[in-house]
Amino acid sequence: VMLEQMQGVMRLELSGCNDFTEAGLWSSLNARITSLSVSDCINVADDAIAAISQLLPNLTELNLQAYHVTDTALAYFTAKQGYTTHTLRLNSCWEITNHGVVNMVHSLPNLSVLSLSGCSKVTDDGVELVAENLRKLRSLDLSWCPRITDMALEYIACDLHKLEELVLD
Repeated sequence: VMLEQMQGVMRLELSGCNDFTEAGLWSSLNARITSLSVSDCINVADDAIAAISQLLPNLTELNLQAYHVTDTALAYFTAKQGYTTHTLRLNSCWEITNHGVVNMVHSLPNLSVLSLSGCSKVTDDGVELVAENLRKLRSLDLSWCPRITDMALEYIACDLHKLEELVLD
């Protein structure tokens, strides 16, 4: 309720808000928000991403640590967000697979920063999709992705010529 009164908020961070519901998220979002960070909020799932995509047309940065977000959520982003969103960090989104990567590269083609850290179901095929479709990437974090091998590095080296930072912890 308090956030509803703060229509000037452009950057919103929600961390450890385990009692925060989808309805609470809907009421917290306003079109002026350009940067959103959501971490360790157990009720955040695909419907929350649908809300974000509908209510935040000017989103430039999304940082998300959500264990229940699936591939479906990454198809919700609109054409406007595909143009404006440049940073996407999906940290420990365990349900994201290569199918989600397909959705992401088609809906958010202008990403310059991407983190798939801890997205343990993403494989070399997902990295190949990233390398072939997100040519503007300057930063890529693939740490804690155990299914990624040397083949992924080959895809990155061949296609991501603007890459300045690569994290492979």
